[in-house]
Amino acid sequence: MNRRRFLASAGALALMPTFARAQDRALKYADMHSHAGVGRRIDNMRALMVENGLLIIARAISTDRPVTHTVKGRRTVAREAQPGELAANFEMRLAELQAALEREGLTEIVSAETLEQVLIRRTPAAVIAAEGGDFLEGSLQRLEAARRSGLIHLQLVHFRVSEIGDISTEAPRYGGLSAFGREVVAACNRLGILIDIAHGTSALIEQTLELSTQPVIYSHGQPGTAEPHYSQRLTAARSIYMPIARKVAQKGGVVGIWANGGSYSSLDSYADALLALAETLGAAHVGVGTDMDGMRKMVVPTYREFLDLAELMVKRGVGAADLDNLLGGNYIRVLKRALAAEIKP
Repeated sequence: MNRRRFLASAGALALMPTFARAQDRALKYADMHSHAGVGRRIDNMRALMVENGLLIIARAISTDRPVTHTVKGRRTVAREAQPGELAANFEMRLAELQAALEREGLTEIVSAETLEQVLIRRTPAAVIAAEGGDFLEGSLQRLEAARRSGLIHLQLVHFRVSEIGDISTEAPRYGGLSAFGREVVAACNRLGILIDIAHGTSALIEQTLELSTQPVIYSHGQPGTAEPHYSQRLTAARSIYMPIARKVAQKGGVVGIWANGGSYSSLDSYADALLALAETLGAAHVGVGTDMDGMRKMVVPTYREFLDLAELMVKRGVGAADLDNLLGGNYIRVLKRALAAEIKP
């Protein structure tokens, strides 16, 4: 879809829509990937969400953090993990995050039923996500236990080549998913866990798409016109190759663009990137994954920028339905589908 057709479909050629900030604060937006509150305490999170239209945020736990470090701007493994170390760390971080959600007054989405209630009541809510399946340490039982404890969004890999599969920033070990990684994909479908393929290699993403019975998401990153390689600088290595992004969309999934200040000079350029991707994949397959508090330089450093972003997109001619989908509706749709697929024991 070219830009002219995209804007025409949004009603821009008939009448440029207006954006009334006070009236358009109904809670409907979603952040597909956030570390909001990491390194700082946010006691007014509920108020920030209400004031800026946020209905759902995916709060991610970086499960490889105890054994990774940053060297010259690049996150990599510092040492081998001890047996049980990453599993114990995840359990501790999960308890801390759940306590934070309770303190902040956010509903924790743990099932299709709680998601439906959030959508009906329009109450601020959070999804607990794991950024990397490192904490599984090769055990599907740990995945089942995590699901019972509230995990409903699993990013398969992060900055450590784990038992699950290859990552975009290190030399490949498995040629995509490992045998265990294939089992994890099937288990996620069975348990009602949304699969996130961010940080994965093209091979891992394609294999996940082939195996998964449900749509998947690429929660945060950026599209690239060339096949990414682990030897490239971080943002290029972390990109998703456009032909692969199209496959994610064709399976009903969502590709999220992160609000990386190193890639986008302003909120305006970030809005342009979202619309450019929507022209290619369709407005039903693009979303926002801010990576808030996960990077030092961002164009969406707080949720106060969400209404600014919405206003910029309306000024570009995006209609109400496409706007709502791009800024959260698409994520909510695939999350709802993943949760509904859970096979009850």
